[in-house]
Amino acid sequence: MIKKRAVMISISVLFSLLFSIYGLVSGAEKKGVTLTTADLKQDYEILGLVSYRTGELNPKKINDELTKQAESMGADYVIGITYYNNAGYLYGSGTAVKLIKKDKKN
Repeated sequence: MIKKRAVMISISVLFSLLFSIYGLVSGAEKKGVTLTTADLKQDYEILGLVSYRTGELNPKKINDELTKQAESMGADYVIGITYYNNAGYLYGSGTAVKLIKKDKKN
């Protein structure tokens, strides 16, 4: 039973990863802001820094706030996200960017 559940979870994680990679490679339209600790291979415009601090050791709260800040700037991604904790606070920051659309006529 536990093995079956672990296999099902692994399969669902694999499919969600494949679909997100397909979206990046195929250029499919995505909705919302994507958070990543990495850089992007596509050209982008830097919109600014987003950061948040919370007294809870809850990375989801950090991610939600980074997403909210990036959306208000019109960003497609937050790249280079870093997390650290200090004196009971959890910090997160990254760079909000907007993809540069390439003209398909050229």
